[in-house]
Amino acid sequence: MLIDNILLLRDRYPAIREYFHQNEDDLKLKQFEVIESKAGKETIRYQLNDERPLMIHSMYDPIREAERIIASHEGKISEKTHVFFYGVGMGYHVEKFLEKFPDQPYSLYEPIPEVFFEMTSKRDLNHIINKNLRNLYIDKHHEESFAYLNEFTTSNHNIHLIVLPSYKNIAEEKYATFHKNIKEAIRSRRTNLHTDASFQKLWVMNSLINFKTVLNTPNMLRDIDRGQFEGKPVIIVSAGPSLAEDMEHLRYIKENNLAYIFSVGSAINSLIAYDVLPDAVFTYDPGLLNHKVFEKMIAHNIAHIPMVFGSSVGYETIENYQGPKAHFITSQDRTSLYFLKEQLNVEHDLILDSPSIAVMTFQILNKIGAYPIIFAGQNLGYLYDRLYSEGIDYDHIKSTMEEEKLAKAPTTKDVYGNEIKTSIGFNSMRTSIENFAAQYQNKTFINTTKGGAEIKGVPFQPIEEVIKETLTYSIDKTNWWERSNKYKAQDIDAQLASLKRSMTEFTAVLASFDKLLKNISLYTNIKNQPKVLNELTKFDKLYNRLVENRYYNDFLSFYIRTHVKYLANELKRLNVEADVFVKGKEIVPLFNRFMEQCRQGSLELEKVMEDSVGALGSE
Repeated sequence: MLIDNILLLRDRYPAIREYFHQNEDDLKLKQFEVIESKAGKETIRYQLNDERPLMIHSMYDPIREAERIIASHEGKISEKTHVFFYGVGMGYHVEKFLEKFPDQPYSLYEPIPEVFFEMTSKRDLNHIINKNLRNLYIDKHHEESFAYLNEFTTSNHNIHLIVLPSYKNIAEEKYATFHKNIKEAIRSRRTNLHTDASFQKLWVMNSLINFKTVLNTPNMLRDIDRGQFEGKPVIIVSAGPSLAEDMEHLRYIKENNLAYIFSVGSAINSLIAYDVLPDAVFTYDPGLLNHKVFEKMIAHNIAHIPMVFGSSVGYETIENYQGPKAHFITSQDRTSLYFLKEQLNVEHDLILDSPSIAVMTFQILNKIGAYPIIFAGQNLGYLYDRLYSEGIDYDHIKSTMEEEKLAKAPTTKDVYGNEIKTSIGFNSMRTSIENFAAQYQNKTFINTTKGGAEIKGVPFQPIEEVIKETLTYSIDKTNWWERSNKYKAQDIDAQLASLKRSMTEFTAVLASFDKLLKNISLYTNIKNQPKVLNELTKFDKLYNRLVENRYYNDFLSFYIRTHVKYLANELKRLNVEADVFVKGKEIVPLFNRFMEQCRQGSLELEKVMEDSVGALGSE
């Protein structure tokens, strides 16, 4: 490695330099040979065993090849594009990119450490590294790194991928894994952004409005008698299309008290249609229409079944139902976590937000010691072209799948080993159940869903066999929900007083930002670098005050979380910006827009707070 490259890496990327210093002897350098192309420029020949050698660059003219590569991507690169290079090779195409786009941000990823070593032994890294390089990733043989995924999950800019064509053959398996990983990361980010945008305000509003009900109902994990469930079988009944096939078996189980029957989500409507009423209904969906799930239950004057609700559930759901209730605290509930934080054992008492209520109920049952835990109607795929079981029909959701959408749906294996149609959402639910099943390997789990998706860790067994082999005796069921909670009112009063103080401080912090941003704008325009640096230092300190403010940190930042995440990504990008005037010019409009979101969000949030928890301290 050239001495200048060693010094550059030691200064800017010390971990990469240390890796090569420690592992140079382990590199398979004999498989790579730097040779001269017909045009005189160096290229690298890769020889694996006795197979035909592969060239990383053109054997004829690597420079012309590099020009063609960049030209083919030129129309896809705009001012707001971050370019990500997969495969550096000798760096000719990166060099041509920098000539054409000298101010463009970019990152480099070299999956073959031997190639990077050979390149740095022949060429100066300054040809491919300038002030706009955001990240340099070099694969290591002894460990698998996924650090590069952070770019695809946090960048607010469009990321354009440029792959050195030869790497699709030279690093075929690595490239396939890389492509799969970034595809899943991008899809996951889009899903999370959609979820946050849809529910960010509802999670906070519901939690605030529901808090009085939380304070007046037992906590399923803290207050009930565990002895009512420990070592006893529970069936989680979901709304999958195969549920109707097992309804008579569920009736037999209910009539003979062979297990608790817990209905999750829409399954209650199918159970009502077949007159098999569950021992409890579980709900957590924060959506505005969640209360419609229980309209049939209320219309039939069914008010004796306990409703176990997630504390961030749509508030109309628990307002409309007049029967007994118990609650569990969800990880999306900022209100309970703020007011009850000192009273909760977060590891045990918190239920992690999940893709479905069945998954959250699965968490609860494991924590209160129930077993075996049995799934029914948990299809996680389509059966008879249906989304829901018979007896479940909504005006706002179709119970059957359109043929065109079904044809395009992804597939998975069912419990018999056949392929069935599923969805990204169903796959997410299945993976979530599998992850929690792996955490509780000492428990017995059974999936009775005929034709449903295979769930690893939850083996399939027809419900007829489960009745014959497992549910062999009756269990005692009492009114387990008739308990009081143990929350301490005085702790809640103290937290409310602290919250009101932090709201006042939050207003003062925003006012300070107004003056500070005007100064940054002024000194940036007149090119006074010392003053800009000084004001940016003040900005960092004031921003730390903002994120440490309890009102902002515990409530508002979750109410406007998509804007908070966008800001965090932009600030991370600007932190590595070398030009102080560029940083000053960009941060002013960025933060002014964010403060407007803070003010608007706070107006809405303060109204909900005043109507919900504002009077708690005087009760």
